Amino acid sequence: MAKDRFLAQGVTHTKRQRGAHGQKDQKNQKNQRSQKSRMRSHGSDGSESDGVGDISDLEHQYEDASDAVSSADEFLETPAEKRLRLAKDYIGRVQASTQMTGGIDAEQIDRDLIAERLTLDANERSGRWSRQIARNFAYTIDEPQITRVLRFGHALPPTCVALTPDARFVYSGGKDGALVKWDRVEGTKLHVFRGLKKKRPDHNVGHCDEILAVAVSSDGRFVASGGRDRRIHVWSVPEDRHLGVFHQHKDAVTGLAFRRNTNHLYSCSLDRMVKLWNIDELGYMDTLFGHQDGAVAIDALQREQAVTVGCRDKTVRLWKIADDAQLVFRAGAATDQHRITKALGSAPEIQSELNPRVVSSLNVHETTLRTLAGADAEFSEDCVDCVTMIDEETFVSGGDSGALCLWSVQKKKPVFIHHLSHGVVSTGSNDAPPRACWISAVAAVPFTDLFFSASSDGCIRMWQMRAGKTPGFDLVNVIAVNGFVNALSVRELVPEDPMSNTRDVVVAAAVGQEPRLGRWEKVSARNVVKVFTLRAVLPTAGQ
Repeated sequence: MAKDRFLAQGVTHTKRQRGAHGQKDQKNQKNQRSQKSRMRSHGSDGSESDGVGDISDLEHQYEDASDAVSSADEFLETPAEKRLRLAKDYIGRVQASTQMTGGIDAEQIDRDLIAERLTLDANERSGRWSRQIARNFAYTIDEPQITRVLRFGHALPPTCVALTPDARFVYSGGKDGALVKWDRVEGTKLHVFRGLKKKRPDHNVGHCDEILAVAVSSDGRFVASGGRDRRIHVWSVPEDRHLGVFHQHKDAVTGLAFRRNTNHLYSCSLDRMVKLWNIDELGYMDTLFGHQDGAVAIDALQREQAVTVGCRDKTVRLWKIADDAQLVFRAGAATDQHRITKALGSAPEIQSELNPRVVSSLNVHETTLRTLAGADAEFSEDCVDCVTMIDEETFVSGGDSGALCLWSVQKKKPVFIHHLSHGVVSTGSNDAPPRACWISAVAAVPFTDLFFSASSDGCIRMWQMRAGKTPGFDLVNVIAVNGFVNALSVRELVPEDPMSNTRDVVVAAAVGQEPRLGRWEKVSARNVVKVFTLRAVLPTAGQ
């Protein structure tokens, strides 16, 4: 018993000893706080400081010293001081990214640029679109002046395309199993990751079948590709080398999307599953279930969520990954005589300031609707094929009925439907009714009022979201493209002049002779990648 008491006394302190140690610790903490307050009131060399000082005065004094000293300094920093330090660090980074040389009033220019950048970041964090840029592209487009055709990259039709964040490089995948890296400015082919045969020993460093999806991370370091071989390959953008491969999908990988400002990858497949990956660690994260048919398209923005479309189950699903929940939106919008008549009655008047090509397209669309309304035609949506996010709460989908549907998280049904957005084509028979042009691709400039749609009708259409409480969108411009547009990728260019109020937009399109997921139709066109550089022009006062 005496031995146990001796061990207990050796390990633990008595009540009197704990009290003595507690008083000693309190004295040490008071001395350290007073020493730090004196360091704040004086400069680093012991001299008096004027005011609060810059960001460096708020950083830890022993950041480069040992870990013990830095951890003690961090412990002494109050929450209010930490918030102030992080805020000043953030403003400093924004100021460094928006610096302008050769300005007349550099201080005032910096204030304006920082205020604009802070407002833009705040609007994006709110999750709703706020910038109105569509009217900057309402002029008549001269395709030869803005188009760069990337040829001789694919032996078979390209199925997917992705631009890097700075729009310097373009990645395209095709039915030949090759992933091609292009230089957008020079229009040259930089590297080809060729398709491989399954029996080769190195078949794990390339695709063995058609590539159906490609995506680039927001930091521009990684590119991911997926295809019919049920694999997702990860490549390095700066080094042009293979990094890893994922085998977990059980059917063709049809969609890929990176979450903004992270290296988290979302994938969807014909196996009806949505999977999450961590590209930094090249690891698997989670699997989401819910689709009753294969998921064929996916998109994501900044929040921890993604939107997908199921092909034949006719649903659009918003996956809230952090909450482990999903919102199901019922698609399958039908275009019948009643809806066509309603669309004709609610169509806005054609404005005189629109360019002639848009006016002609609107007149043709109105004539088509009137003809079909008299013929009692009906177009049902049996497959939803593509989706894109306007902001965190609004997205657009398209399918085989030719209708573009605008969705909001507040309603389970579309808040707006634009019927037969790309017109109809004749089936070649007098008895059979015409067929709607399938919406094959959609893409948007995130958090703005501009998005694009494409089909096989020979054009890419640009749409403008309506401002105000009434949801909807209107045609703003048309780009002529011949062939099946199987995929679209859109990026905004950072202006060379920091004071510029406009940003040019780059649109990349994968154009081929056949649709992306099959060979049920073929048109006379070239298998190329087309890149359009749209110059932003501020509208005049009359517009």
